[in-house]
Amino acid sequence: MPTPPASRQLHALCHEHHVEMRTSEALETEYACPKADCAVRYSASNGYYIAARNGQVEFGMTPHRTCPHDGQPMYLAEINPEKRAFRLWRCPKCDSSRTNEENLINA
Repeated sequence: MPTPPASRQLHALCHEHHVEMRTSEALETEYACPKADCAVRYSASNGYYIAARNGQVEFGMTPHRTCPHDGQPMYLAEINPEKRAFRLWRCPKCDSSRTNEENLINA
């Protein structure tokens, strides 16, 4: 699957800690939570996953939102501390977004 252009930096949030993830040292197209004990990762081709210490990858315990336009795995782009259930998801390919409260929002 296509990945976002290298010049475009995603601002993916860790779905566990709600902090902005950083580009992984291993791959520039992979993002990792900056919290020391967190194994949450995001890549535009695979979505969110857990990188276990033993080398196993876990997809079952992570959110899976796909873009209705192109099927890309979306990333958590925004939360609202005042409204804890609010989540804004963004597509890394077409930049469309959707919330858990609304239908598709055109960016």
